[in-house]
Amino acid sequence: MANIQEQRQKLEAKLKEMAEEGVMKTPPKETLAFDPPDEEEDMKTEVSANQKEKQHLVKEVVSTSENKQDKTLYKSHERGNEKCVGTSQISLDDYRTRYLQSVRLRERTNFTMSAETLQVLKNVLQDLGERVSMASYIDNILREHLKEHKELLNNATAKHRRKVAIDF
Repeated sequence: MANIQEQRQKLEAKLKEMAEEGVMKTPPKETLAFDPPDEEEDMKTEVSANQKEKQHLVKEVVSTSENKQDKTLYKSHERGNEKCVGTSQISLDDYRTRYLQSVRLRERTNFTMSAETLQVLKNVLQDLGERVSMASYIDNILREHLKEHKELLNNATAKHRRKVAIDF
């Protein structure tokens, strides 16, 4: 019996040795920036719960104000210190037909945009409950912008390189 127990102990010791083979024992390091500590996660969940309550209240206010208004959207642009507010108004249905349509993209590309702008676009799609991809939404917005400023941009590029830069 003692012989079997000794063999088991040797076997277990050898298994532990084999498991630790090639493993360097070092003290744990700090986690990377994208892996937040537990304390921050708890704070984020509390903040997100507060934000959800605020968003719910805002949605209620928006839904009541939408009933009073004719569901129009105003264009506003901020550039540096100057603020210019466009006078054009479109209805939510027009906005949906213009920008929130699925587009089949043949080739995918990567580009960088500010995290703040990306979050705003995500919030718009989520709050409107649309099932349109972010790529389609951005593509529609950019195409509409280019169509609006087609003449200006074509005139400017004709002076430098191309005769027609935008051909939609």
